[in-house]
This record gives sequence, C-alpha cells and structure tokens, in this order.
Amino acid sequence: MKKRTEILSCLLVILGIFLIFTCGCKKDFPAEDNLKKTGVLKFKMLNPFPSFQKGIKSVYVNPPLTGEMTVTYLTSMRACVGDIWVSQSEVIAGAPDTLTWIRLTPVTNRELKLFEEYVIAPKELPVGTYKSIKLTLKNIWYRHTELVSDRSVKYELLETMGGWSDPCDVNDTSWVKTNYFSLAGGYRLNDDEVFEYGGASEKVGFFTVEAGRTAIVNWRLGAGATQPCINYLIDENDNREWDCGTDYILEECPDDYKMFDFLIEYE
Repeated sequence: MKKRTEILSCLLVILGIFLIFTCGCKKDFPAEDNLKKTGVLKFKMLNPFPSFQKGIKSVYVNPPLTGEMTVTYLTSMRACVGDIWVSQSEVIAGAPDTLTWIRLTPVTNRELKLFEEYVIAPKELPVGTYKSIKLTLKNIWYRHTELVSDRSVKYELLETMGGWSDPCDVNDTSWVKTNYFSLAGGYRLNDDEVFEYGGASEKVGFFTVEAGRTAIVNWRLGAGATQPCINYLIDENDNREWDCGTDYILEECPDDYKMFDFLIEYE
C-alpha cells in the first residue's frame, strides 16, 4: 500500500512538471490567431458644388440682398468639426453611450473650415466591422451660396446649428451636443443621457477594416446629388442685409439631395 502511494505521488509530481512546462511554452509562443491585426481607415469630406474662394476666414463682406427674397444656390458650408470617432458597436435608441470609441482626429480642431478643406490623416485601426460614427461641431457656422441669376455674386451667411430665431453671436465658441450616426440614421443624447433618434437622413452603413486593405469613409455634402439646393434668403427686417437670428432661409432641393451621407469604399 505504501509503495502504491509513493508511485502515485511520483506520477502526480511528473504530471505537475509537465503542465508547468506546457503552460510556459504557450506563453512563449502565442497562437497566430491571437495576434492583434490592424488595417487602415481614411475619412474624407467631399463637396460636389464648391466655388467659394478658399482661405476666407469668415470676414467676408456680403453684397446686398436683392429684395425681400434673394434666390441662391447652396454651394458649401464653413463649420468647425472638432473631433471624429468610430466604433465597432451600434448606436441604439434608448441606450446610453457605453460604446468603445476610437478617435480619428489627432487633436481637436477649433477653427471654422470649408467642408471640402478638411483633411484627416489615415488611421491604423484594429480589424473588424465598424457600425457607428460620432463627431463634434461648434454652434455657429457659415452657409455659402451664389445668386441664381449671377453666380459671380456670392454670400457667406452666419447661422447657428439651432433654429433661425436662436440667439446668434459671431464670437460664439460653444459646441452643440455630440452627433452620432449609425445604420438607422442620426442620434443625439437626450437629457436622460440615452440615445434619441433624430432621423434617417444621415445613415452610415457598416464598414469593415481588414488587414492589408484600406477602407474609405466619404462624408458627402449633398449625398451624391448632381444639382445643388436652391436657398431663398428671406429678408425679414427689410434692410437688404443678412441678419443671423432675424432673417431665415427656405430650401428647395432636388429629389436625390440629402444634406449629408456616408459612402463606404475600399482600395
């Protein structure tokens, strides 16, 4: 009996040594499937209708409005996009923002730029399927339009991200609530800090980042439309000047026009 016990103890010691050795081997030589893989994402902002002089820093002096209603084409916008993030999780109405976000912008932008002037460096990301985008915007922005009857006459119109009657200050540096986009459309966090659905006009399809391949997200003004919107500038106070917070704009857009969309490509 004593001999059997000694043999059993010896076998257990040998088994323990074997397990320690094999575990040590696994740590030294990890399986290839467990290696972290990455791919490249490019984020671009496209405008099919640009014509305004680049480099203007929102000190442009508008020509007089033509009357109670000035008929113009929408050509671009000058806005401040602060940061852009992507996530492999999906934004869902009624849920809090517990998503894991990866920031694409290396630093927060604080300047107003034309939509087509934004350049974001390619970013190396973990491989996988990405389902959501979020971005930050400052409250004030400038709409760029051209007179329909004479496209050499251009306007840069100060606006806010809220309604046309909201307080409007050229020196405003505040940010609006963060914008979120996913397969169903746009969202914002409400006062209860859960996602509230804002509409289907700015959907983003799922896109995949693969090792050795570049995915491109094109944020497009006009959503691929070939003709711009007509903007009717309403001179509410009859002074033939654009007054943010008083005057307002009525829009007439082609059937295929949406303010923005996200087009996914690969190279």
